[in-house]
Formats: sequence, C-alpha cells, structure tokens
Amino acid sequence: MNQAQAEELLDMFADGKLIDSINTSLALHLVDLARELGRDALVGRLLNHAVKVSVEPEDQGWCQFELMKHNGTSKDEMIGLAVASEKEGLPGLAAGIYHHVSLMTLGSEEAALFANRSMRLREEADDIEGMIYGHALLAHIAKSEGDFEKSQLHLQKRLDIIPESEKFERMEALADLAHSYSSLGELEQAQSMLIESLELAAELNELSGILVARWGLADLAEISNQPDEAMVQLSDIMTVFMEAGAVVPEPVRERISKLTSQ
Repeated sequence: MNQAQAEELLDMFADGKLIDSINTSLALHLVDLARELGRDALVGRLLNHAVKVSVEPEDQGWCQFELMKHNGTSKDEMIGLAVASEKEGLPGLAAGIYHHVSLMTLGSEEAALFANRSMRLREEADDIEGMIYGHALLAHIAKSEGDFEKSQLHLQKRLDIIPESEKFERMEALADLAHSYSSLGELEQAQSMLIESLELAAELNELSGILVARWGLADLAEISNQPDEAMVQLSDIMTVFMEAGAVVPEPVRERISKLTSQ
C-alpha cells in the first residue's frame, strides 16, 4: 500500500461514521497507520473506539498500552502494566511493552535489561516475529556499547530465524550483518552478504536495498584499494535510480565526483 492509498483508507474513517463497525484488532492496525502518517486526531478516536469494543484481556491490555503511548505516559507506569500483564499470563503483551521501554531508555544501562526481559518472554512463547525485532534491538544496544562481537551474534541469530519467504526482511538483515562483519575487518564475509542482499533487492526492485548494498560494496572496494570497482558500484546505483525515474541521492553524486577527481 502506497501513501496515497493509505491516506484514502484513513479518510474513510476520519469522520467517525465507519469506526463503530470495526473490531479492536483492525482499529489497532489503523492506529499504527494513522500514527505513521501523522493523523493524531484520528489516532485518538481509533484508540477510544478500540477500548470500548475490546473484550479479551489481551486486547484490553494492548489498547491500554497504545493509549499510554499516545498520552505520553511515564516509563514507570508502562513497566507497571508490563509486570501486571506478565502476572496475568499475557507474555506477548508484556514482551511488547518491555521492548518499547527499552527503546525509551536507549543510551542507559536499563535498555539492555528491558530488551533481554522482552526477548526471554518471546523465546518462551516461540514468538518468531518478536524475536526478530528483539535481536535487532539487542544488536543495536551491543553496538552502542562497543561490543561488536555481541552485536554480530544477535544479527546472525536474527538472520537465522527469518523465513526464506520473507525476502525484504532478509535483504535488510543481510546488509546489517555485512556491515557488522566489515566493522570487524572480515571483508570477504561482508562482501558475500552484501551480494546476497543486493540480489534480493534487485529481485524485489527495492531501490533503498540496492543503494545500501552497492554503497557497502563500494566501501569494501575502497578499503581494498580498488577505486575503479567502487566507481562501478556507485555508477550502478545512479543507473538504477535514473531508470526508475527516481532522484539520484546527492551523497552518491558527491562520492562519484570525489572519486572522479582523484
């Protein structure tokens, strides 16, 4: 769904007439979409409706959590809801809240504590999708702490559990892991993963994925003192963007100009 289609969908619910006909699950999915597009007034109406029609304890908990986020509730109150949810046998809800609290506390020692608590619950519930997000978060935290080997371990675990059918997610995970290998000086592994990521990006026709992979391959070429190969990778980025009728990113143009002058 593109942005125009998303806006059209949300407009159907903007006046409030159709909101009464949807259930809690759909309302919460629309909340995510409305929040992404900056439709704050609609977010509030959808959340209020979701609360009114929620019946199951877990649905009620998710509604309460989303309202907390919308209202800017304090971290301690969110933690209280997570603890209560865990005690009530709602591990998925508790894990989601702890993950969010970890994001709120990035840069502090608490971030890893809450991320690990979230991951433990997700592993116990065999929540693959949640574990994918959890490993990405733990990798980010480890990297910010300078522990690149631990970060790489989480990125590898993330890649290992992403289904083969989820090509976009694998494309991103391969690029992230390649960057980790590059940071540790393991250039051959980095190159192999970037090539695999590039193949998926080309198959999906994902310009952002092509940009990330070829930019990374250009980095590796320059590190290996192969400026001609770096130029090939950057030129290919420019070609793909122009063929798609998209604006070539300025950093690509600048980097090509710099290499040309050298």
